[in-house]
This record gives sequence, C-alpha cells and structure tokens, in this order.
Amino acid sequence: MKITSNLKRNQILATGKELFWKFGFKRVTIEEICKAARVSKMTFYKFFPNKLDLARTILNGVFDETILKIRSISDEHESTDKTLKKILQLKSEGSRDIGEEFIKDLYANPEADLKSYLEEKTNEMFAEIINVYEKGKRDGWVREDLNIPFFLAFTRKSIGIFSEDEILHFFDSSHDLIMEVTNLFVYGISPHE
Repeated sequence: MKITSNLKRNQILATGKELFWKFGFKRVTIEEICKAARVSKMTFYKFFPNKLDLARTILNGVFDETILKIRSISDEHESTDKTLKKILQLKSEGSRDIGEEFIKDLYANPEADLKSYLEEKTNEMFAEIINVYEKGKRDGWVREDLNIPFFLAFTRKSIGIFSEDEILHFFDSSHDLIMEVTNLFVYGISPHE
C-alpha cells in the first residue's frame, strides 16, 4: 500500500513540475494536475494541502538536487575550465524545460507566500554558493580577488531581468536567456568553447 502511495505522490510531483514549467504556476489548476497525473483530487489533497505546497515541494527538490550537484562538481578537483563547463552544463540542464510563464510567475508577480519562500530558498542557495566559491578560490578555479558577497548581490539584482518582456523578446526561450546570463557571469565577453 505504501509503495502505491509513494508512486501516486511522485506522479503528482512529476506532473506538477511538468505543467508548472510549461504553463506557469498561476495558470495551472489542481484539477489539471490531477487529470494529467491520473489521480483524484482526494488523492492530491492526501499529499498536498494546496497548489502552493506542491510548488514548494517541487522547488525544494530542485534546490536540494542542485546544491548536491554543485558540491559534487566542486569536490572533483578538476581544472578551472572543466569545473566551469560542468557548472554551466548543470545550469543548462536545470533550466532547459522552464517556460517563460513560470519564470514570470516566480519573478514578476509571485504570490506573497511563494515570494517569501523563494527569498528563503535563494538565501540558502546563496549561502551554499558562497561556500563553493570560497572553496573554488582555494582550489584555483575562482579568481582570488573575487568579492563573492558583491558578486552574489549583483546576481540577485539581475534576477529581475528574467521577467522583463523587453529582455525576453531577444531570446527564443527562457532557457536561452538563463544561459546567456550565466555565460556572461562566468566568461564575461571573452570567447570560450
């Protein structure tokens, strides 16, 4: 019985993630998630009290998985170029299926509860990134004079561009925008492979 329960919960999570990424948080309804996951609303509410809790659970999984992967990459002691390429690949894979509507829902007009949740998770992620970058300084794949707190504050300020229509129209997808910003932060304007 517990295995079936876990399968249904996982199906709701996978379906919710797919629909949120494709259509955004606001537009997708619990009914649509249930229909696509082939579960009843009663089953949905057995695991999640509301759509916001489902979104938080999905984002928790994404944040936690990303942190583990970043730690793993930073522990490999490879060359600067290989380390940066792996981090970029991780970013690319993580953002590939995220749609424009989801990005706008998160950054342009997030619901109050989702906005405070995102701020909390972003702070946790940035604390982890500071640790990874400090290790990167010691290992030589982050320049020694990088002011990490400033870099992260600058990164946070730039997040707003992800929801600006005048910026989004330069790109075919949200993924392309995310990768352009990431490449700009990693490589600046210098050529790279």
